[in-house]
Amino acid sequence: MKVLVSAYACDPYQGSEPGVGWTAVCRIARQHDVWVLSHTRHQEGWERARSEGKVPPNVTVRFLGENRPWLQNRFLAHLQSWKSFADYMAIVLEAAQAWHREIGFDLCHQVTIATWRIPSPLWKLPIPLVWGPIGGGGYIPAAFRSMLSPAARGFEFARDLNSARALRSQGFQDCVRNSAVVFAANEETELLLKPHRGDKPLVKLPIASIPADKAEKFRRPEGMTPEGPLRLFAGGNMEGRKGVSLALKALAKVAAAGIDFRYTVAGGGPEVPVLMKLAERLGLTDRVEFHPGFSGQDYIAALQATDVYFLPSFRESTPVTLLEAYLAGCYPVVADTSAQGEIVRMAGGSAIPITDIAGLVDGLAQAVMGCARHRDELPAKVAESRSKLIAYFDSARYDQAIADAYRVAMETRSGPC
Repeated sequence: MKVLVSAYACDPYQGSEPGVGWTAVCRIARQHDVWVLSHTRHQEGWERARSEGKVPPNVTVRFLGENRPWLQNRFLAHLQSWKSFADYMAIVLEAAQAWHREIGFDLCHQVTIATWRIPSPLWKLPIPLVWGPIGGGGYIPAAFRSMLSPAARGFEFARDLNSARALRSQGFQDCVRNSAVVFAANEETELLLKPHRGDKPLVKLPIASIPADKAEKFRRPEGMTPEGPLRLFAGGNMEGRKGVSLALKALAKVAAAGIDFRYTVAGGGPEVPVLMKLAERLGLTDRVEFHPGFSGQDYIAALQATDVYFLPSFRESTPVTLLEAYLAGCYPVVADTSAQGEIVRMAGGSAIPITDIAGLVDGLAQAVMGCARHRDELPAKVAESRSKLIAYFDSARYDQAIADAYRVAMETRSGPC
């Protein structure tokens, strides 16, 4: 089958969305010939991958858009990334139509960015569209927004307005109704989309899968156990939705209980200056490290040297760092909301109920103190969780879901001409 893949974010040398896009392209290429439309900023990564023999021979790529440098301010850069995606979506249909006239594709699949808020225009192609996996159903309750910096509160308010507008927009309604198959990345997004999808195929499928070689690469060496103070880790772009301010307040209670620990917050982000001031105010400066971010083997080693993955977070589509922490032997402590709560409830760990800020902070603190008291039991618990996680995110299961979706899309071929 000839498959056109729209992967705005797609790069083998980057994590998060670009890594998800690259993995999706490579997995689809195992069964089909693939033509990819991606953003120009990933061209360098593709050229490097091609020189290193990483690009499958049945994959062809074209790049769209302008490669403008990211703004230095991380919050503004986040807004810039959304504008860049919107600009890409404004030109992708014309590029896809032109390429389709050359090649004659059987099917189109949009894999990134994983959000329903900017709908795809590719349903207008005269071939079926598979949309997703898409996420974005998460929400920070009003009772928890006081934890955010003023900039983050402003962003959440703008996001709420955009969500309300997007749900009513004709572009979203047309896309969600005319896509042959829609993949929802998690339960909350599935529930959000279901009323708009009717009886048409809507399948829950995580954005990420876990190939066997990746699971082995992250596996903690036999007999290796973290020593010294309890080691905790959080990774990613530290926006307000990550809830690190609540994690720090919980750790102040842990410190007051006389438990020694070290907490690494890796990845930078717009909230880091605010979080650094909060750590200082709570007397945690010597216990909390703000790291700009690990990469490659250093990142794997940092996870393998960690006891607890500690990141409450309120909104995730598929939290890749959490999955990698499981693989590396970390016990997770998260808030019981969004995709990370869903995953921890399924695989094992501590998912703390969302009540109010005081209740969540206390629950997080109690969970960490429990980890400290039963530190020697954590490896066995994580080993069991790791097995469940690998089964759920199995690449073969992902491949089968894609194959089934393509079969259904082709059987119900009804794209407009």
